[in-house]
Amino acid sequence: MILAIDTAFGPIGVALMSDAGEIVAHEAVLNTLGAQAEKLPPLVASMIAGAGLKPGALRRIAVTTGPGAFTGVRVGLAFAKGMALALKVPLLGFTTLECLIAQARAARPGASCAAVIDARRGELYAQGSDDAFAPAVMGADDVREQLGRMSRPLVLAGSGAAVVAPDDAEMLDIQTVDVRELARLALRAEPAAHPPVPCYLRAPDARLPS
Repeated sequence: MILAIDTAFGPIGVALMSDAGEIVAHEAVLNTLGAQAEKLPPLVASMIAGAGLKPGALRRIAVTTGPGAFTGVRVGLAFAKGMALALKVPLLGFTTLECLIAQARAARPGASCAAVIDARRGELYAQGSDDAFAPAVMGADDVREQLGRMSRPLVLAGSGAAVVAPDDAEMLDIQTVDVRELARLALRAEPAAHPPVPCYLRAPDARLPS
């Protein structure tokens, strides 16, 4: 079994998938911003028990590493790391941008894909498929420039796509991570190529008092 976890943007997403690629269970819990640390462990425990399994049935764990809400990313990573350490199983990390690109690619096979997330403060998190451009925090004009260099057909996903979409690009209604696709990514991936390292891209908004 593969356990996939996403807490990067407030909602919690959890999925269980067999090594044959069958989704055994999945659930998304909304409006959990600030409460992921309390809600994630019982959600995972109930999902595993509800599937008639024990934690020892897990063979690998996947988690989103950001960019996203600073606290949400930390909660997901900390929980996944603790569980992987206790079970002695591989832990794989995938960026939220990677996940959105994978979802776009599943919807439009063969197209070039890019993920663009609203990072607020007039900035965007963005990444192009097939190494078109690496994940980064950029202004809208810089993202448009990168998208202009990508091959066509081009499809865009993410909460910031509408801000920068070229006239010849298709925008997909994909704005959140689908943990089922995260599990599929983990099934095919080499653990060493996907370390569980946070991808913040910029410093957190919170500041210590001066």
